[in-house]
Amino acid sequence: MAGLPPEGKAAMLIAQITDTHLVLGGRKLAGRFDTEAAFDRLLQSLADQPVKPDLILFSGDLCEDAGEAECLHIGRALRSLGVPVLAVPGNHDARAPMLKGLEGMVGETGSGHLCIEDAAHPVTILGLDTLVDRAPQGALCAARLEWLEDALQRHSGAEVLIFMHHPPIATGQRNMDAIALGEGRARFEELVAGHGGIKGILCGHMHRAITGSLAGVPVFIAPSASHQLALDLREGQPYRFSTDPAQYALHLVAPGKPIISHLVTV
Repeated sequence: MAGLPPEGKAAMLIAQITDTHLVLGGRKLAGRFDTEAAFDRLLQSLADQPVKPDLILFSGDLCEDAGEAECLHIGRALRSLGVPVLAVPGNHDARAPMLKGLEGMVGETGSGHLCIEDAAHPVTILGLDTLVDRAPQGALCAARLEWLEDALQRHSGAEVLIFMHHPPIATGQRNMDAIALGEGRARFEELVAGHGGIKGILCGHMHRAITGSLAGVPVFIAPSASHQLALDLREGQPYRFSTDPAQYALHLVAPGKPIISHLVTV
């Protein structure tokens, strides 16, 4: 069955996937996670959804080592689903391999950042490139903030959904908050508050499901579709992997209504 049931006709069903950290060739991430097998299971779960998503948003860390082969593999697999896909990079990604492997799924600004503007949906989708080359922390530099400001001005009065890799909020998970969005966070919050029509901000990076808000706008951090991190709110603790299952999110997004989010275990 494709599309939403009649009572949800005004809504979009968006699948948000994040942090697959794909490595190929039978290698295991950290000596224990078969991310290639996890990606295959993710694709099967998406294909088996009884209500087909209208759009897939991939909020970064597609690959573990920014590989071209991995991006080509991901691009081919996602195209097989027959669902439109939009993707932004995470800190483990690189722009050139994404442009090659995910052609048609990524945007590119005049400054070379992979930001996306897509107004072909009931709500406008803006994807932000928060990648800092060879660094775990994210940033929105002056060029990316200028792009965002211009995009928000173009869609003044419209409802907008933003997706990005690095969260713009502190979560209390201090070992990961230290490498969340850094540069540009204050200005980003000003732009979000000033627009008045941001429905939500979807992120990844934390390998946990977390909700919060920024300038009164809901922030949803999706868990990894491969492997999760343990919850630890203590200061000075290194991050640890957990045995929690791989998951992705399904968001019901309708104009004039709050976003409804579900988690799907892979």
